[in-house]
Amino acid sequence: MTGIFKRIGAWLAAVLTTVILGVTVQTQNVLARLEGVGADIALGDRLSMTFQDIVGLGSRYIIFVSIALAIAFLASGLVFRLAKFGRPIIYSVAGGVAILVMLFWMKQQFFDVHIIAGARDGLGISLQMLSGALGGFIFAKLYRPGRPKRRA
Repeated sequence: MTGIFKRIGAWLAAVLTTVILGVTVQTQNVLARLEGVGADIALGDRLSMTFQDIVGLGSRYIIFVSIALAIAFLASGLVFRLAKFGRPIIYSVAGGVAILVMLFWMKQQFFDVHIIAGARDGLGISLQMLSGALGGFIFAKLYRPGRPKRRA
């Protein structure tokens, strides 16, 4: 039974990592665009806006990321069972792809608008995928299923 708790804990760590990093890079991407059109944004304001976005946007983004990574990690487990090697790579790729699919699914569902403002261009989407890949890597490192123990 402890295996299920380890799996859930690793999944939660992956989700939190993906959400916190994803929201942080999306906020910084948006602020960089604002600076590109002449806005002057102080470091304190950057930090404050990032924290507010982690709490505000993150509280909603976590729902989508949780579902996307759960599906991706289930599929990754099957892929790893077939491949029998490359576990961290498989889960990292799955995490990145899950975020990509999630972003485009969200766009399709929300009237063809990218809901995550910092993911409206190639750089922003890549940074979100990198966040998901890191989440996948963390999951692979934290959760390593063992072989079933034989009973005598």
